[in-house]
Amino acid sequence: MKVCFICNPESGSGKITSYLTWIEEEFKKYDHEITLYKTEKKKDAYHQALLTSSYDMVLVAGGDGTLNEVINGVMELEKKPVIAYIPTGTVNDVGHLIGMKKRVKKTIKIILRKPVVKELDICKINDKYFVYVAAAGKFTKSSYDISRKSKKYLGRTAYFLRGSKELFKDYNIPIKVTSNIKVYEETSALILIMNGRRIGGLSLYNLKNKLDDGLMSLRSFKRERFMFLRVMLFFMTGGLYDTRKNRTFRDSYFKIETNDDVSWNIDGEYMGKGSIEVKVVPRAVKFIVNKRKLKRSFVKEK
Repeated sequence: MKVCFICNPESGSGKITSYLTWIEEEFKKYDHEITLYKTEKKKDAYHQALLTSSYDMVLVAGGDGTLNEVINGVMELEKKPVIAYIPTGTVNDVGHLIGMKKRVKKTIKIILRKPVVKELDICKINDKYFVYVAAAGKFTKSSYDISRKSKKYLGRTAYFLRGSKELFKDYNIPIKVTSNIKVYEETSALILIMNGRRIGGLSLYNLKNKLDDGLMSLRSFKRERFMFLRVMLFFMTGGLYDTRKNRTFRDSYFKIETNDDVSWNIDGEYMGKGSIEVKVVPRAVKFIVNKRKLKRSFVKEK
């Protein structure tokens, strides 16, 4: 097997660099040809992924942002390699969803010894792609508006400190949502479009989301008093909490018309501003996953 190893050496605490030689040796034991590429700046992983159509596998070591860059590159290829993921970031939501932990040696053993390959849905938002979440409004800037140095030395605390600045900030986002099943308008403070059941390290275990069911979940939190409490209850109940004004619904397509200055992030990375169209690209990319996550994260095979 021909493997392209895309590694972000600055991801998380940077400990992945001490494993690079060991990883290469493990792959060679299985007669795989592995080529290492280290990223140095934003978009490096994306540009390298564009060159992987001749590879059988892309092994990614980095956080959710690095993986997002790789996915955006791979989605432009006609012949797409299988993705294997070593989560080394601070939060690693995608790694959790597919059962890949930060323990590098254990993850490599899962990838090499008895790999389980599943096709994941990828969501297209305007001209870009995401794996598990797109968001706008309150708290969402804290996922990308943090220096790499802060994340490295403070870990999750860096996100908490940045998010605390948003507590008393008012977000006034007029939206018109059009889907296959409904149209509605409201003024929102926070919008979440979810393909998985985890955001910012918090599990939404009561959502019906599967990574290969062809659907996304949309939750808009109305701008009103006690909005922060409603968000807290939503996460505390694992996504179960609904009210008459705030409900989660699922579809394969959403169009959200809003102001030009509304900022969006995808998989924790800044995407752009303004109105968006989002659709599911069903089972678009093959991932190696931990078999222990098959029941929770994927549709049951018939």
